[in-house]
Amino acid sequence: MSDERGEQDGGGRRGNEPAPGTQVAGFTLQECLATGSSGSVYRAERGGRRFALKLVPMGMWGEREVDALRRVRHTSVVGLLGYGQWPEDKPRFLVLALEWVDGPALDVWARENRCTAEQLARQVLRPVVEALGQVHAAGVVHRDVKEANILMRREDGRPVLVDFGSARYEGAPRLTMRLPPGTPEYRSPEIVRFAREWEGERYDAQPADDWWALGVTLYALLTRTLPFGDRHGPLTRTILEHTPEVPHVRNPRVPRALGELCLRMLEKAPEARYADAQTLARAVDEALAQADDTWRVPLFAEEPVRPASASPLPQTAPAPTVTSGWSRSLLLSLLTALAVLPGPQLIPSEPGVIIPRTGLPPPLPPQEAGFRQELADPPKTAEVGPRAELLESPPPAPTDAPHREDEPMRKPHSGRSLLKSTLVSAACVSAGCASAPPPRPRPSAECPPGHQETLKRFGFVRPGWHSVILAPFKDVRKSRIKTVTVQEGPFTTAEIHGDWEGIPDQTKLYGQLYFEGNRIHGYFTQLILRTGEALPVCLRLTEGLHPGMPMEPGSQPNKGKAIINVLPAVETVNRFYY
Repeated sequence: MSDERGEQDGGGRRGNEPAPGTQVAGFTLQECLATGSSGSVYRAERGGRRFALKLVPMGMWGEREVDALRRVRHTSVVGLLGYGQWPEDKPRFLVLALEWVDGPALDVWARENRCTAEQLARQVLRPVVEALGQVHAAGVVHRDVKEANILMRREDGRPVLVDFGSARYEGAPRLTMRLPPGTPEYRSPEIVRFAREWEGERYDAQPADDWWALGVTLYALLTRTLPFGDRHGPLTRTILEHTPEVPHVRNPRVPRALGELCLRMLEKAPEARYADAQTLARAVDEALAQADDTWRVPLFAEEPVRPASASPLPQTAPAPTVTSGWSRSLLLSLLTALAVLPGPQLIPSEPGVIIPRTGLPPPLPPQEAGFRQELADPPKTAEVGPRAELLESPPPAPTDAPHREDEPMRKPHSGRSLLKSTLVSAACVSAGCASAPPPRPRPSAECPPGHQETLKRFGFVRPGWHSVILAPFKDVRKSRIKTVTVQEGPFTTAEIHGDWEGIPDQTKLYGQLYFEGNRIHGYFTQLILRTGEALPVCLRLTEGLHPGMPMEPGSQPNKGKAIINVLPAVETVNRFYY
């Protein structure tokens, strides 16, 4: 997720940053970790000690961060160890020597460690509340609290609040005109309302803005969903009017007390939230005091990583010690026959085939309000195949007997009906019935070699996500489509939508799509620049914080085709999983 810094005073030119190996103010630059609108961050070394060295083009932005960090000293706030100008003769950069925090971003840590509610509340939330309280007591408002700006230090397991480039304090120079810098999805209702009614005055950031952003962060960690959607949906209206689904309803593993605490942090009226650090810390302590064993269960089930191709099933089965009639023996024989059938074959795609939609999609759950809700009104779909052609779908044909989703399913009969179903299934698979093709094997879970180097080249310092278009941009803009019909298998028509760190807009992604259940999983392993240069990447199709995307109504996965939102998102990963 990219930040919105707004208008920067004194911004420098891009591309003139020193290369690794350069001596800067007595430090040796080892690796560029990130490059953005507010400067570049390097891993650096001096006297055998490691530092994070931030180089900010001369101007107000870097001095602002220095002034903010000089006011705060806390073990959960990144430490400013020194600062100066470089080069000495004609300074171009303000150099900030920062504490080196060895550890992942909070969301990565939570996922990799299968975090429990107790860990999240005791090890993360409580120390961050205390740290933010110290920041506010020093007269500073961070203004960009989110998972990516909280690192989990490996040495002691404590959270560390980083990136004070957007911070506000009394007397700080103004950076933006209408909206304060920060990340749109984490802005408080007060900020959003101010922007709607703006008449040129300056927004005075308050600690309440940080507490709200921390509430959004907590909700995302508890549910892996942004409570108000993202910036591609009606974000402003949702923040002002929508109440998120209760965390312990969306994720039953969330303890009720922690879910209610989170929702109170996201109350629309500031006076209805926790007033300050002391009040919030007390609420966290009270919830922890009543914690039972449910707090010690991982918030999410383990995400299995299956091999790309499963081991073949045995062609013969051991005789059971107790038989129960000829039907069981025949059933076992049929299952054995299924096990030795040839694997699924790649079927050439059918270019130009249009799958009409059978109706409008149901409204998104409020937490997932996103890309589709503010696109064009006419419900249009398109077919995306190997030739990357885009065609408008005809109106849906009338049907005599529409399927009723609320119609109860009949309970299957045991015995003879089960045998009959098995016989039909076996015959269909062995004959290769078109209506029920064998499922494709899952794609390899391994990322291509060199994908991390690609991210470093484009200035990625930590995992993130970004929107993509699953059809040529010019066709999407011309046809104003909302969905596309995609085919399972190799997929070559995804484009980056808007600049992503250093990756240019409309850069093409190559990979494959895989259907499982009612979800579409996308795995992109190659990025093609406009120059023709191909680079390895490891990007996964995602819905907010959930792997894959849901199929839209009218999908036909049994035919290897499905309808999907034309503007989903991808996220950087180190391994593909489901």
